[in-house]
Formats: sequence, C-alpha cells, structure tokens
Amino acid sequence: MVRVSALILAVVLAVTALWWLSRDILPPSTIRFAAGTENGGYWRIAERYRDILARDNIDLKLIPTAGSVENARLMASGEADAALLQGGIAAGERIETLGAVFTEPFLIFARPTADVDVPRNPAQWSGLRIAAGEDGSGTRAAAQAFLNAAGLSDNANTLLPRGGAEAASALTSGDADVALFVAPLSAPYLAPLLADGDTTLLQLDHIVALSRRMPQSILVDVPSGAFALDPPLPARERQLLGLVARIVAQPELHPAIVDRLVEAAREVHEPGDVITPEGQFPTMDNTSLPQDPYARDLIADGASPLNAFLPYWVVAQISRFAILLLPIVFLLLPLLRTLPGLYKWSVRNRVFRHYARIREIDEAASETEDPQQLRELQSELAELDRQIANLHLPLTYRGYAYDARLHIDLLRKRIANRVA
Repeated sequence: MVRVSALILAVVLAVTALWWLSRDILPPSTIRFAAGTENGGYWRIAERYRDILARDNIDLKLIPTAGSVENARLMASGEADAALLQGGIAAGERIETLGAVFTEPFLIFARPTADVDVPRNPAQWSGLRIAAGEDGSGTRAAAQAFLNAAGLSDNANTLLPRGGAEAASALTSGDADVALFVAPLSAPYLAPLLADGDTTLLQLDHIVALSRRMPQSILVDVPSGAFALDPPLPARERQLLGLVARIVAQPELHPAIVDRLVEAAREVHEPGDVITPEGQFPTMDNTSLPQDPYARDLIADGASPLNAFLPYWVVAQISRFAILLLPIVFLLLPLLRTLPGLYKWSVRNRVFRHYARIREIDEAASETEDPQQLRELQSELAELDRQIANLHLPLTYRGYAYDARLHIDLLRKRIANRVA
C-alpha cells in the first residue's frame, strides 16, 4: 500500500512538473512598458531596454506618461506590464520589483537675481516660483516630500507644473526661480543648465537632516566634471539627495520576460557611471516592494549555466519550476524519511492486530472450567492461526507471523491440557 502511494506521489509530481514547464512556455511577443515622458531620462533608458529585448524578438512597447506617479497608476490598473518607478513612489499591493537599477540625484537649480535670492537652507525659501514637475510625475511627488521635509507650508512658494526640458526652459527664461529634477545624469536637459553661467546647481545646507526626513532618499556624491570635463561641470563636487529607481512588474509577468529585463538591466546599469561604482546595480537593496523570486535569484546568482545549451525561455521555465519545487521538496523530505518506518509499522500491524484477541482468549481460558467453552476457544485459535498463516508478508517480516503462530500454538496446547 505504501509503495503504491509513493508511486502515485511520484507520478503526480512528474505530471505537475511537465505541466508547469509546458504552461505558457513561449513568452509573449509584446510587453507594455510605462517609460515616463518622451525623450526624458527614463525614456532614454527604456529605449536601451527595448533595443536589447529586440534581439530576442520581444517588442517592448513604450508607453509615454507624465512620470513615475502615472507609471504606478498604470501598473495598479493593469494597463502596463512593467515600468520604471522612482524611489519613494508607492505601487499597487500586488506589484513586484525586478530590482533597483540606478540612482537618480535630486537636482536643484537656482537662478538668483538682484530681486530674488535662493537660500541654501530650503527652510528659508519664501515667495519662489519653483518648477516642480507636472502633476502625476515622480518629480512632483519628490518635490512635495522635499518641501515637507524642509517644513514649508503649501502656500509658502508657487509650484509650477513644469518638468524636464520645460522646467529647464522656464528657469533659463526667467519664468522660474528654482527648478527641481529627479533624473539620471544622462537626461539631455541637464548639461545646458550647468553650462549656463546664470544658473547654479544648489548645494543645500543641512542635507543629512533633510535626507533623514525624506523616506527612501540617500546621499549622493556628484564629483566635479560629472557632466563634462572641459569646462568641468559642475565645477566643484556636490553632495546631493538621491532616490533609487526600480523596475517593477506585474506578478504574473512571464518568467522569460523577467529574465530578459533583468539581463537588460544588468547590461545597461552594471558598468556604473560617475556617481555609481561598477557592479552596484542591479540589486534588490532599497527596493521597498515585494521581490520577484526569479529576478532575485538572477541578480544574486547571475545567469544560469544552462543558457549556454538551451534557449533562454526554456531555462526560465526550468528555473521557475525549481523555485516552486524547492519548498515542496523541503516539506516532503521529512515525510520521505518516515516512509520506511511507516511501511514497517503497517506490515507488523497486519500481524500484531491479532494479539489483542489472543490475549482475550488467554484470559478467558484461565478463568473458565467449562470444557465446551475451552473447545470453542481452541477453534477460534485455530482460525487465527489460519488467518496469520495466509498473510502475504515480505520475507524480511515473516518472522513476526512465525512468532505469532508459535504463541498461538503454545496457548492451544495449554487449553488442550485443560480440556484433558
């Protein structure tokens, strides 16, 4: 019986494995990716992802948005399969992260004039026109968190709904006194601001205290010459606030697509840049979201050696099955260790369950002097002996039957002597 159960269990596991490996084994050909504003920093990075995934005939369809807040909304509503998301932006409860991929400095450019002074202590800002990103953008969310951390009231300054290139244009044209950006250093609109002699990349006072008041923010050292070397832009090193951008995805995203996105992130971000050492990204640190288990293993262990022999989508399915199977194996191992003992107990029990009646017959024979009752007990012992003799036991366990029959024979002889 136990052997049959073990065989059934093995068949069920094998069928389950085949089902998981064959279920949606081929990845979808098109993936919707929320990529922020067109030609912005996120968009440029998403374009590089798109080119890398195209090598495997996967079309990464970029969705233009106002920024990270809208990216999160599209993910929560299921209108996007994956997205880039700024640090500190909340996502839907079910959304998973595929890893943190780069650090975005929180850049504050000011354009002081004879009539307008921009203090280095943001708690003293008052009456300024601040280009703080469009409504729904990650920049607007970070700007609001920054101003709250500085202790400013909502009406202390005027927030202009301009971000990216529009914010840069507003600053250089004099329509804004301050422009806030949360962007990778590769964002095309940043270098002209640094080259403009009338604008300044502001070095804030009390930046450590500000960082501790802003959730998900870190401190970033931007060296001189980070944007250009001749002339050096910025001219001096700056310590700025920064946020860690993440790739997020729907939990049901095909594992082969997860594999390709993680490998694309590794190719794009692993070399590092002027503010990030090589090999720091991608990582699962500072993600603050549930982690996709397959992405976590890919980042920790690297690509599977099976990639040298099998297509990536087959390797992804095998790896997914392994992730699902391991917890089952750990649960089954204690059970498998008990199987030999359970089998031995079940075989012995086929003999030992007769001992309860043998003992009752022994006690009854000791308490009666009636020859007829003793003969009935003898007959019942003979029937028990026949039943035990007909048991089909493995050779290793037949000794239990022989011992039981010896005990029955001794009891029959004792009863026979009583009858005589």
